[in-house]
Order: sequence, then structure tokens, then C-alpha cells
Amino acid sequence: MVRPILYSFFVAILFFSFSIQSATATVDEEVSLEQMIEEIDYFAEKTFEHGKALELLYNANDLFPGNDEILWRISRTYADSAEVLQHTPDHDEDTILGLYETSRDYADRAIEANPASSMAFTRRAIATGQIALYRGIWSAVSLVKETREAIEKAVELDNENSIAHFVLARSHAEVSQRPRIVRGPLGLGWANINRALDHFDIAVALRPDYIRYRLDAARAFIREKDYGRAEDLLARVADLPNNSQLDDMYREQALELLEEVRSR
Repeated sequence: MVRPILYSFFVAILFFSFSIQSATATVDEEVSLEQMIEEIDYFAEKTFEHGKALELLYNANDLFPGNDEILWRISRTYADSAEVLQHTPDHDEDTILGLYETSRDYADRAIEANPASSMAFTRRAIATGQIALYRGIWSAVSLVKETREAIEKAVELDNENSIAHFVLARSHAEVSQRPRIVRGPLGLGWANINRALDHFDIAVALRPDYIRYRLDAARAFIREKDYGRAEDLLARVADLPNNSQLDDMYREQALELLEEVRSR
């Protein structure tokens, strides 16, 4: 369920540079769902004003209750908030975990509203995967399995969902770091670095302007000593636009990694 204390924290501290104001669109019965989603996505994806996006989302949810497009976007906003908070000084891990739990709750609601929504399953996988990482994937094996099931379903529903391919690639890359003989008895023998590389390639091909895709893909290729492919992925990063609030950080990491690759 929604956690009011977390939402308060989010609007009061996490985005201290943003004040929660009335959105520019007047919310009334004449406003279409498409208009509201367009403005929500503008705040979420262009200006990264997640507080404004969340306010609009709750208004939209009141006007259009049970709509999966709204519900998975609420899930996205909580997860994005948690991710940004992770990179702030003196962050509270319980708050971050609570944000991801709320994100998963809304993703589940979106799936219930529309079991054919690829994005709803994607958001569930992202939230569940992050919860597993916080708890430790080797002590939260059931959550890792749930993440895999959700993200494979997302890809099945929409093979051009770049986020789903990226999350599936990360799942394979993360879990396959341990030897199969260790993870096999835990039911995690499915993870395969080659499958990770394949899905990273698909994600980058679908969204070549996403810095995070290229950075994580390059790390995976370096792990396999394919430095040429890693360099190709990282070489364009300097000229790419920001598509997330953390892209300046990801760009810096990517350029540092590019220097390392070129110095080999």
C-alpha cells in the first residue's frame, strides 16, 4: 500500500531542489488520459521533476482509477526516486527499500489491471530486483527468480521493450558472476553471460542514446575481455543527451572506463 511517510520524505528531502506545485495542466474531467500522460512523461523523462510527475499521477489515478498506464508510471516514479536517493549523501536504506516496495506494489496493481502490459511486468522486475539486491541476492533467491520470471514475461509481451532487454541482461550478468556449481543447487543455473551480452546488444540497438545501457553493456564485455566491443559502446557516450537524472554520473563513469579500455 502507499506509504505516506515515504511520499512525504520524497517531496520534502529527496528532491529538495524541486517544490511541489500545481501542474500546468488543469486537472478536471475534460482533460484526457493521453494529455495527462504526456505531461507526466515530460516531468518524469525530460525535466526529472518526479515530485510533479507523482502529483499528476495521483490526480490521474483519481480520474482514471485502475488504469495500467497510470499504475506502472507510479511504480516507475517510486523506483526512480529510490535510485536517485541511493546516490545522495547520508541516505537511509530503509527509506530506499520502502520506496522499492511501494514501486513493486503499484507494478502488481498494473499487472492486475492489464496482464498483457509489458511495462507493468518490467516495472515489477525492476522493483523486485532492487529489493533482492538490498537484501542480498544469495539470501533472497526467491526474489531473484521472481525478477527473472517478470522480465522474461515483459520481453515475451513486447520484444522491442528496450528496458526489459536491459534488465534481463543485467539479471544474467549479475547472477552469472558466481560459478554455476554454486548457484545451480539454488535454482539459479539459468544465468549465462553470453545471454547477457545478447540482451545488452538488443537494448543498445533499440535505444542507442541511453548512456546506462552502454555503460553496463561495456562492463559485461570487458568481463569477457572483448575490449573492442566495449570501446565501441563507450566511444559515443560523450555526445549523448541526458535521459535520466543520473546520466551525468553515468557519463563520467563511462568516460573513465573508456580511458581504461584504451590504455590496455
